[in-house]
Amino acid sequence: MNDPVKNSVLLNEQNWNEIISNIDVFPFRVSEITRLNKEITLSQVSFKYNIEGRETYYNGSTEVTLQTGEYLVAANQSYGEVSIDERGRQDIGVCIDINVDLLQQALQTSLCPEAYFSASEKSAYFLEDDFFIKYKSNREFHRYIIALYHQVKSGNFFSLQELEFEFVRQFIFHQLPHLMAYKRLPVLKKSTRNDLYNKMIQAQHLIQDSVYSNVPISEIAHELYISEFRFYHLFKETFQVSPHRFMLQLKMNEALNLFASGQFTWTDIADLLKFADLQSFSKMFKKQFRMCPKEYGVRSERHRGKA
Repeated sequence: MNDPVKNSVLLNEQNWNEIISNIDVFPFRVSEITRLNKEITLSQVSFKYNIEGRETYYNGSTEVTLQTGEYLVAANQSYGEVSIDERGRQDIGVCIDINVDLLQQALQTSLCPEAYFSASEKSAYFLEDDFFIKYKSNREFHRYIIALYHQVKSGNFFSLQELEFEFVRQFIFHQLPHLMAYKRLPVLKKSTRNDLYNKMIQAQHLIQDSVYSNVPISEIAHELYISEFRFYHLFKETFQVSPHRFMLQLKMNEALNLFASGQFTWTDIADLLKFADLQSFSKMFKKQFRMCPKEYGVRSERHRGKA
């Protein structure tokens, strides 16, 4: 018997049961759902991306809530549930059962040198290890996913195979820093590595979510049930930057975004980002960008004038 032709589909409350009962036929699914609480079928490597709204996934032991620009990678999971309750507005997402053959090929041909990652280490990432982890997207990957959503919804693409190839290419490019972080963890035991990697990703999220506050590193370590020194050591080994500097980099980048909006003075920005005063903000700004905020503002005005 010939295998059924695979396709993409727009998934909603009305066709949910029909599509899920034939899930293997629809590896690319975009969803527009207002309310749902169902068990879901997970492939060997499942990708769930939230474009707009809020959705919660549960694998029997861990609950992950996705909001705009966040995605879940579930690898080698045996059970899953999804819960959506947007009360009058749609939750918009993209669900992909990743082609593991293409994923393995992409991992083997990635730009990471074999001197740093062995072939077996590349294959173990996703394909052998157990993941149920939330990641935050970046602007480029988010734009790509939105374009993918419109392609699938409209049916405006050349072939499903082309969609698969391009998705795996984009996905691996976006995941390579995480692969490197996973490899850097200073542990050997597989289960310990997976657990600590999950904690380090959670730590990144906690720091990213505290840009407009000053959550102490000790509080983040406590939430992850790790001593403060061990957390510092693991975070720096994993991401090659200390948690303190990572937080500062995020605050400084957000300062540029706020300034570019034209709605805030540097004093406003220092206050919003919870610096003690403008002087301490200016000191950190100069360390990061090798110029004071005022000088940066003058250069920006000149650049806009030339444009």
